[in-house]
Amino acid sequence: MTDRLAIAKRYEAALFAGRMDEVKSYFTDDATYWVMGAPPLGGEWHGPAAIVRAFSNREFGLGKADWGYEDVWREWYEADERVIVEIRERSWLKSSPADVMDVRTCAVLRFRGDRICDMRDYTDAGRYASFLAAHRSELPKFS
Repeated sequence: MTDRLAIAKRYEAALFAGRMDEVKSYFTDDATYWVMGAPPLGGEWHGPAAIVRAFSNREFGLGKADWGYEDVWREWYEADERVIVEIRERSWLKSSPADVMDVRTCAVLRFRGDRICDMRDYTDAGRYASFLAAHRSELPKFS
């Protein structure tokens, strides 16, 4: 495992554990985080503070809610100054457990030295949009 791949996996572990000060430390001062789709599902955030705020507040995607979650698989790759991770995960509102979103994502993390300077999240925004249409009233971000 190279240093970039190890750093990317440590970043993700910190993110999932909610260690946001550590998450912030993995980004360069001028880092950009882009999520596919138009706001409010997607958008772009600049700088570590804005990126961490976006994660903490779930500013992208369907927002904060009482979610159930299952990590199905992750495949990690390296290319030039990048680490790429393909993700398959399932999530559902605990109030509607029968409607499960089976989402595939490809995230590209570009590095400058040993820190992430650009991250692009190619989540299936269309799946989010159809879930939003069915559950708008259950999603605090949209009510």
